Amino acid sequence: MTPSATACVVCGGLEWIALPDPGPRSMASDWRVVDERLARVLCAGCGLVRRDPTASTGASFYASGYALYGHPPGDAREQARQDEYARWIAQGTGRRPRRVLDVGCGNGSLLRALGAHWPDAQLMGCDPSRESIAQGFGDGLRLWTGTASNLPGDVSADLVIAVNVIEHTIDPSAFLTALRAVLQPDGLLVIVCPDGGRPGLDLLFVDHVFSFSREHVGTLLSRAGLQRLGASQAPRSLGAFQMAIARRRDATQKKAIPAPVRVNDVRSYLERWRELDDRLHARVPGPLVCFGAGEAAGLLRAYAPRVWSSVRACTADGVPAGWFAEGEPSSSTVFVGSRGDPTLAKAGESRDTFGELPLVPLDSVASHETVLVGVRPADQPRVAARLAARFPRVVTWYDLVNDEPHV
Repeated sequence: MTPSATACVVCGGLEWIALPDPGPRSMASDWRVVDERLARVLCAGCGLVRRDPTASTGASFYASGYALYGHPPGDAREQARQDEYARWIAQGTGRRPRRVLDVGCGNGSLLRALGAHWPDAQLMGCDPSRESIAQGFGDGLRLWTGTASNLPGDVSADLVIAVNVIEHTIDPSAFLTALRAVLQPDGLLVIVCPDGGRPGLDLLFVDHVFSFSREHVGTLLSRAGLQRLGASQAPRSLGAFQMAIARRRDATQKKAIPAPVRVNDVRSYLERWRELDDRLHARVPGPLVCFGAGEAAGLLRAYAPRVWSSVRACTADGVPAGWFAEGEPSSSTVFVGSRGDPTLAKAGESRDTFGELPLVPLDSVASHETVLVGVRPADQPRVAARLAARFPRVVTWYDLVNDEPHV
């Protein structure tokens, strides 16, 4: 346990417990592998997990080169995922807003999905990524490059949403206060973020500064002058996410809502990821083909480099020649692997690669080859069962990390 000058944003505590690093490198949420440690610490008072303040990734990380939404909206798999988010939000709020503001809107694909529910609403959005905003213009959207800290003075909305943004912020209290300031008196605020109540994949992204439980979110909302009206878990198809719906109020709660201190659970989870490379390597008989070219494959690339060095190619259902793949900030995208994970390429390029590896059609993989299941741990049993009908040697690793047991 180490005392720090940085107070916990939830309980104000100054005692932090250092957590294990899976490796010397880490992965960002747009799948870049960076030469930085995860540097996770846990508050001894309330169990909040955050990136060590001395190592936090700043806002400049998103200002240039952030590629997750640096492509035009409209891909079928991305849109299906955004449609699911939109249904969840529309059902949770139960109203027809007049003005919708999406803070962290990426390429505007979620706003477009929400527009199908509320065709008469004015749709606005901002994002710090210039590459993402450049792809989102059109269809009557008002978009600009920016963050919650510099919202235009003429902006207000009766529905403000921030989907998978608050965990990236350096100061979540200031973020929520800024959103409250543009929320109309009768309006609703929707916050969606990974569910940090149990350790999961959200801990492995270097640009996720915080991992919030439901209690942490409730405390932060109250401190910002907001009353939480409801909380829910995401549909299974979306994964381990939580949604909080709140409205403005004058009184604030000064005492933190109690949350379990999960030191052993989080430490054990990160230790399993640190051991994954060695333990999975023992299962690998030789050269591999990775089924999946998305988020989970990227995590293997970052945190299991010895195993990844045995992978000769990546594949997925329906991969034709000429698909775009991971690379520099882009204006083109396709989705491969499980649940619409994007792989990106430079505009104008047609590269059949995932990172440094070729991306090949599944039909080109010989039946005698070993297939590594490179999808989310929660999906691996289902995918492995299907692949086992075609390939005699299918390697999984969900049992090595025991990820997302509640999904």
